[in-house]
Amino acid sequence: MTPLNLLIVAIRPEWLILLENSLTYAGYTFQMKQADSKQAAIKAFHEGRYDLLISNCALPDGTITDLADVLGSQLPCLVMSEGFCPVSAGPVLAVTDTNYYINCTNKLEWIPALENTLIKWKNNAQQKLDQHQQRSETFNKKVMARCEEIFSSDKGHDGSAEAVDSAFELLLEVMDLSRIYLCMPHNGNDGETEIRKRVEVTAPGVALKRSASANPLEIPFFTRWNILFESGRPVQELLENLPRNEHHWLARHDIMSLLAVPVCENGRWLAYIGLEDTMNIREWSEAEIELVVLISGLIHKKYLSNEKSSRLNPELLTSPA
Repeated sequence: MTPLNLLIVAIRPEWLILLENSLTYAGYTFQMKQADSKQAAIKAFHEGRYDLLISNCALPDGTITDLADVLGSQLPCLVMSEGFCPVSAGPVLAVTDTNYYINCTNKLEWIPALENTLIKWKNNAQQKLDQHQQRSETFNKKVMARCEEIFSSDKGHDGSAEAVDSAFELLLEVMDLSRIYLCMPHNGNDGETEIRKRVEVTAPGVALKRSASANPLEIPFFTRWNILFESGRPVQELLENLPRNEHHWLARHDIMSLLAVPVCENGRWLAYIGLEDTMNIREWSEAEIELVVLISGLIHKKYLSNEKSSRLNPELLTSPA
């Protein structure tokens, strides 16, 4: 049985011991984080991960409704109240608005309430995930249909970059991006492979990127990127998590979060689409990545098939030992 990580709010010590004993008696393994107020509970929630919140209905700094409104959409909540046993008239800790309660002689009475709360939360969460997935799929289909129209219009009939530009403008708006661009490898005059930006679209007030180097061996993160690209995987970067040299390189353009998706053919990447957020620390969702992957396939079919650029030679992207 997976241990339960519990956030306990404003439960008095004598009742807390009773909760611990009853959970142990029921065969649960668990960890508890105690908070003595609504504000302390909210702080603890943002600092850790919990499976269930168990709170006294009486809080020193507000009602349980306030706490449930803040955390109820993020965490299943079980509200307890101090009362008296309907049989013995002795003190009990009861699950609010139910007949479930716990005292020293009846340790398991409330366990079904705990289990029902967890099951109901899990089912509701799964339902919301399914609905979100369905909405994401519908949204992606609409965006892809619009991009197909763009590449089938006068802008895209000859495979020009104008269609890519229009598709990127659409993505910039619907994904709330700061920048989106297409980079491709190119054999320079000296025979060395370079990475060149072919198309770029930026949000109002966001400057175009200016690369310090087109040589991939001089870009600190590119060897790592190349390994992922060659396996067809996207790159996700949060500026705050990068080593100092990579952090400095990306910080020149105020990048907070970055997603790079390769455009692949026969196990090699031909280009990559870069998406940047200069305002937010952003975890890229599966739906967002899936949409960009679909767009990358469209760009490969409608645009790159007309390009005569060279593919990357992996040996040129590997720093000498």
